[in-house]
Amino acid sequence: MIFGEPINLWWLLIAIGLIGLEIVLWNKKRQLINVLFPGELAGLMLRNWDKRKNLIKRVFFVLAIFFLVLALARPQWGQKTEISGRMGIDVMIAIDVSKSMLAQDLSPNRLENAKSSLNLIIDELAGNRIGLTAFAGSSFVNCPLTTDVGAVKIFLKSIDTELIPNPGTDIGGAIQTCMKAFGKSTNSKVIILLTDGEELSGSALSAVELAQKEGIRIFAVGIGSLEGAPIPAEGGFKKDKEGNVILTRVNQELLQALSEKTGGRVFLISQDRTGFQKLFAAISALPKQRLKGSMAYQYQDRFQIFVFLSLLCLVAEMLITERKHEK
Repeated sequence: MIFGEPINLWWLLIAIGLIGLEIVLWNKKRQLINVLFPGELAGLMLRNWDKRKNLIKRVFFVLAIFFLVLALARPQWGQKTEISGRMGIDVMIAIDVSKSMLAQDLSPNRLENAKSSLNLIIDELAGNRIGLTAFAGSSFVNCPLTTDVGAVKIFLKSIDTELIPNPGTDIGGAIQTCMKAFGKSTNSKVIILLTDGEELSGSALSAVELAQKEGIRIFAVGIGSLEGAPIPAEGGFKKDKEGNVILTRVNQELLQALSEKTGGRVFLISQDRTGFQKLFAAISALPKQRLKGSMAYQYQDRFQIFVFLSLLCLVAEMLITERKHEK
């Protein structure tokens, strides 16, 4: 089982807090009754009250809240598989996982900021074939092209700066890896390149010429600031041989050249993330083709079950009376 809106599970903490508060208030109420009605008076006042039924009512109410929170989190299980005849394109997302992506000019750092934004972009791209490539000094296909948005998100979550041991930033190699991942597809093809643009190895411009010949558009997304930021390292920040702190900056000129040569665009990401919104708008405007013979996978929403269980518990809670049965 997975959750479509897992952030709503945090409401469970509030529910647990309310349960704790209810226990505290009940204990205080019982102490107050004992003070106001000492000895046998308390028993006389509560002679028609059934403690066991009261407990059952509270359990049903707590279960109702629990099932409602689960419903809000949109539980999903079971895949519906079908042949997709939808209109779409092939999108390979190449993510820079070099150490410079740990710079904190974007919160919490460049890589995590990009991943959280990509989660939203992937949802918006549902219906297209999407794949992931991770790159640093080398590159590999982390997730092949698929219409299974859930699978893409799982692979995205696993991406970090320890994924590729080879240091550096080979943008050219990443572009070529994405091109191979497209295979012999005749669909419209797009590469979304997320990087700070500081290529330390390889030749990005020569790879772009190959992409241009194949009709592949590159949308370059610059992650980080133009002013630059230090690269976190053990004991502080990364330094050069002279002991000066190294600053990593977005290479806007290189990204501009990569995108314009293939008919794409360049976007710079700031804290407000408007760059990702403009990126999606640009991709949405591209001509789409029918994705022939591609398999579409979609998890089925099951929140209705938990809404029903919540209502059932609430009805049961209301029907149960706390009075004892008269003999």
